[in-house]
Parts: sequence; structure tokens; C-alpha cells
Amino acid sequence: MTVRRTLFAALLMASAAPAALAAEAGAGDAATAPTLEEIVVTGEKAARSIQDTPTSVAVVTTKDIADQNLIDVYDLIDRTANLNSTFGKQGFTIRGIANANVTGVGTGDLATVYLDGSPLPRAAVSSGPLDLWDLAQVEILRGPQSTLQGRNALAGAIVLKTADPTYAWTGKARVILTNQDEDRRFAAAVGGPLVADQVAFRLAAEHARADGLIENPTRNDDRAGFRDSDSIRAKLLFTPSDLPGLRVVAAYLHDEHSNGAVYSFADVPDPWDDRTVLGNRDTEDRARSDIATFDASYRLSPAFTLASVTTWSHIRNSTVYDGDNLAADDAYGDFVQDQKIFSEELRANFDKGPLSGLVGAYYSHLDNRKDRSHSVFSLSPVDDLGLPAAVGAFYPARLYIDTSQFYPQTVETAAVFGDATWRVAPRVKLHAGFRYDYEHQVRANENTVVLVTPLPDPAAFGPLGPTVAGINGLILAQAAAANASSPAARTSFEAFLPKAGVTVEVAEDVSVSGTIQRGYRSGGSGVNPGRGALYTYRPEYTWNYELALRSLWLDRRLSLNANAFYVDWKDQQVNVQLSGNIYDYETQNAGSSRVYGFEVESRFQATGELSVYGSVGYANTRFKDFAVTGAVVDDLSGHEFASAPRWTLAAGGTWASEAGWFANLNASYRSAAYQEVIDQSRRQLKDRMLVNAKVGWRRDGYGVYLTGRNLLDTRYFDYSYLNITRQQALYGPPRTFGVQLEAEF
Repeated sequence: MTVRRTLFAALLMASAAPAALAAEAGAGDAATAPTLEEIVVTGEKAARSIQDTPTSVAVVTTKDIADQNLIDVYDLIDRTANLNSTFGKQGFTIRGIANANVTGVGTGDLATVYLDGSPLPRAAVSSGPLDLWDLAQVEILRGPQSTLQGRNALAGAIVLKTADPTYAWTGKARVILTNQDEDRRFAAAVGGPLVADQVAFRLAAEHARADGLIENPTRNDDRAGFRDSDSIRAKLLFTPSDLPGLRVVAAYLHDEHSNGAVYSFADVPDPWDDRTVLGNRDTEDRARSDIATFDASYRLSPAFTLASVTTWSHIRNSTVYDGDNLAADDAYGDFVQDQKIFSEELRANFDKGPLSGLVGAYYSHLDNRKDRSHSVFSLSPVDDLGLPAAVGAFYPARLYIDTSQFYPQTVETAAVFGDATWRVAPRVKLHAGFRYDYEHQVRANENTVVLVTPLPDPAAFGPLGPTVAGINGLILAQAAAANASSPAARTSFEAFLPKAGVTVEVAEDVSVSGTIQRGYRSGGSGVNPGRGALYTYRPEYTWNYELALRSLWLDRRLSLNANAFYVDWKDQQVNVQLSGNIYDYETQNAGSSRVYGFEVESRFQATGELSVYGSVGYANTRFKDFAVTGAVVDDLSGHEFASAPRWTLAAGGTWASEAGWFANLNASYRSAAYQEVIDQSRRQLKDRMLVNAKVGWRRDGYGVYLTGRNLLDTRYFDYSYLNITRQQALYGPPRTFGVQLEAEF
């Protein structure tokens, strides 16, 4: 740990040294160095400078994506303060809070990714359209966005904005080839006017194939860990001359992602270089996404604008898996999700003298009525079903179960919201916001459980026959209890989510802010798999207290922004074990926790050729009340959240000479973390530092580069567990080199 921190400190100093020298180079250099480009934040429904935004937000521009060789959202997540990717780029945390949940339960998410205004469901976040090709900007909003975003934004939100059409002809292309995983990416984008100054289009596409790093000798498959994707996006811009002030952008995306095995054996002599599975069945996840958006705005006057954002998405995710990764049928299965989401937002933005803000209304409908799964697995009568240890003398060590589940669900949400800023004095602004949110859920249940393993014949045990018959009855009763078909459960929730704050401009280009707001995740209903019964649970809430600093220095060549926060979390949805049967559990509002920490982020335009950045994040998570009950009562109070590193650091710099030479060096560090909530005897996820580089030459719209990822060949895993008899893990990628070709006009 000490060595890695020392290396990171050295890199940070190396990045900062040229900037410090430039700052002291004299008035001549300062006069010629450009100021920082103004960054405009739009994720809070209104366009404002990042320096005027008290919310903790990290913004990644098109230039950042290209300079740092960012391929997908998870690349930038791992280089952002107080963010961390989890489960091999299948999820993420914001301020230590996982996007799906922190306790393993809850049907609503805690953070949402939005693509051109369309919310992406959980299945799309793990294997969907998150590539960064032809994106204009990414905004990572840390802290609750419940007031403006509503559902599934208690921890924050990631807002992806793709490049819009323009009335000038533009185009670009990119080719990426790497060693190790043999990633091959071919991408292009082109756009221009169809009708001068009135109609324009843009097309963007990417084709990617990667063999991956995992092999399967059983199936003679050297692409067991493959990653393939294809996407195409079309956008149309309409600004009719007969209706000045009207702007319409329509977009459609078709995206297909497929991935092979992600786990490999951790109990082999060299698990980092010898990534192997032995499954006799296929393991593959496929996601097909179709997303349409219609974004229209009409400027009635310089002070008032009406806006409408309509989105429709259809995300289909199908998975087949070999659950044991062995040449045996101890565990396997498949599941399908087919989700359709429609949303409509109407909004009025205003900017009248000292008062600016917006009011709006929102409606969404989520249809997930094709959620099906099937699995075959084995369990222990003693350890898993809670039967007496003595049954081991009469029963096999494992009983095989064949199960099918069908959990259709629909969710309707309606809300009204508002957000405003009022300048009450020359240097003082007040902020206020609210959201009233109503949600109605319908969820049904069909659960089928078949005991595959024959039970012992009581007649074969003589005088012990009645005992064996009784135990058979207990096992069959549990199987019968899990077989159920419940009528649809209808649940409704409503919440009022206020926000208030103040900003004081203490000097030119320096301001401090304080904000208090309420976060929210709706309740819901679930299915107890051990009993096959539906249950319901209530919403959970947070109160969030935040201080912010925004500042520009050195003639606006240096920005230094910081946020400090405290989160008080009540009625937390947690998993409660009801008996010794490990499948007899449900979600209840039985937890509370707190999170506190800070983010500090800085950018410096040292010279016209050199820019550097750095960030530090600290998030301290802890459960205040969390009791898991059952055959054994575990009080988890004082435990930290899973996959929640306390420290996250990042630093980097880009040098682009007038002669065309280019170099980018960047690094990120994550401190050690627990991989689960219950077992916190040690931090299983070790600290890690990743160093990346991109060097090359570009001139007249053409560029050729060498790229390197994980240059220190840091060896780490995101999760490890004992799967029946073998230890398996999600290993990070090794040191990888690549060649990249770019062209642009």
C-alpha cells in the first residue's frame, strides 16, 4: 500500500511540476496562456456554468474523452473522485453508495444513468449502451438528484449527452487495436445540413470485437471472455426559419452488446495470467437496446423557454450461464428481461432579473412484464435448508432443484417539480427546490420449484422409517411452499422532496454554498423465494447536508472546486432472514446509516500546450443500525458499505505541441475496501493504482497514437467467492498496449 501511494504521489507531483513552473514563468507566459474553457452543466435541467453550480459535478468533455482514451463510462468512473466501478464494470458506486443497492435488496436503483434524457434500467448499466464514441459531454452528479431527477437518484446520476447535428459538414473516424484481449474497434461519425440553417443530421456508428482474456478448455473456446458490440445512432436537428426560437432534436439508437464469462478460477498457480473456466455449458449475456428521444424547446422570449423531452426505450437482456464453471451440471440457468420505458417531461425555464429557475411535470411508465428466469442448482439439506445435522446419515450431501420464476412488474411515476435561484443581494443568492413524486407499482409472482433428487425410501430404514418419512415431509413442505402463484400486488408511494440553499460570493470568482435536501428511493414489493410469497416494503429517505466551494485563480487558468457532505439515511431497505432456510428472506425497512466525506477537483491550463488536472475524494460509510435475523442474529451496526473505498485519487496531464506531438499521462488510485457487508474481518478488495498513457502525433485532422493501460500491471480483483468447490474471481485487465488511428474534418 505504501509503495502504491508513493508512486501515486510521485505521479501527482510530476503532473503538477510543469504547471507550477509555468505559473512562475513570468507575466509573459501568463499573458499568452489561454484561460480555462468554460464548462456548462445541463444535467440539472438548466444550462449554467460549473462555477455557478453548487451540486458536486464532474464534467468530462469530448476533448477529455479523446485525450485520455476513454472508451466507456466505466473508464471515466474509475478516474473520478468518489466513484468506483464494481463487479468487473457491471455497476458503480457514488460516494460509496452502489448504483443498484448497498444491502442487496430493493427493486429501485440508487443512481441512474441517463442517455440523452432517457433513463437506462439496471440491465443496460451492466451490459448496455455505455460506450463514449461521439459523445459531447458526460456529467457525473454526486449527491441526491431526487428533486430534479426523481426516481432512482438518491446517490446521484450520470448524464450522457451525445453530439448534436450541426449546420457545417463534420466527420470523424477511429480505429483501435490492442494486444492482450485483441480488442478491435472501428468507429465513424458524419453529419451536416440537409436544409441550410433549418435541418441537419448526424450519424454515428461503432463496431467492436474483443476475444477477452478467459479460455475454456472443456469447450475448446479461446474466446470464453469475449466482448462484442455494435451500435448506430441517428440524430436530426430542426430549427425552422418560420418559427424562430424553436429547436427540435430527434434521436434514435440501436445498440447490441454481448459478453462471455467474466469470472475465472482464483485457485490456480497463476490466476492473473492463466484465466480459465471449465464450464460445459455456454455463458453469455446479450443486451439489445433501442432508444428514441424527442427533445424540443421553444424560446418565447429572452426570459422564458418551454421544453419537452420525450423518451422511449426497449431494453432486452438475455443470459445463459454455467453456474459452477465446471465440466458438470451442478448449476446452470438462464433469464430474460424485456423492459420498455416511456417518459415525458414538460418544463418551463425562466431567467428574469434576479430570479431564475424552472418548473415542470414528469410522467413515466416502466413495463417489465417479461421478467423470466430458470435455474438448476444444488443445495445442502443441513446448511441451506436448516435441517438437523443428523440428516446427513440418510440424505445425499446435495439436493438438486429445478426452478422457474416469472415476476412481471409495471411502474408508473408522476411528479411536479421546481427549482429556483433568487439573487437577494449583489453577492448573495438563495436556492430552493421541491418535487412531489407519486409512484404506483404492480407486481405478480409465479414460482415453480421441482425437487430433482429422489428422496430416500422410508421403508428401507426399518425402525428409522418414520423419522426419514418425517424429514421427507419437511423437505417436500419447503418445496411446496416455494411453489406459488400470487395475484398482482399493487403498491403506491408518494414523497415530498424539498431543497434549500444559499450561495455567497466572497470575492470575484470565489463563492461558497450550503445546501440541504431530501433524497428518496421508493418502496416496492418482492417475492420470498423460500415461501413463494409476495411482500411489500416502504420507501427510504436521506437528509443531505452539503458545503461547496467554487473558485478560479491565476487569471482564470486554474479552477479549484470542492464539496463536503453528510448523509443521514433512515428506513433503509435491508435483507432480513426469516428462518434457517437460506431462501426464506425478504426486504424490510430495518436499517439506518450515515455517509460523510468530500471531493476536491482542480484543473490548470498551465500554458497553451500543457493542461493538468487532479482530484481527491473521501467517503466514509457506516451502518448505524442493521440487524440480520434468522437462525443466527448478526448485528452489522458499524460495518461499512461493500465496494466502498474511502479514498479515491486521480491526476493527469495533456501536452499537445504546435508541431503536432501529443502526450497524455493519467493515473487513478482506490484504497482498499470490503467486498461484502457481512464479512468485514479484512478488506478483501486491495488498494490499487492504475496508470494509463496515450502518445502520438496529430496534424491537419489526422492522428496516430500508441496507448497503454494499467502500465504498472497492477493485479487486482473486484470480487471473489467460493463457488461450490472452486474459488472464482473477477480480475481486472492486465497491462495492455494498443495502436489508435484517428481522422477528422
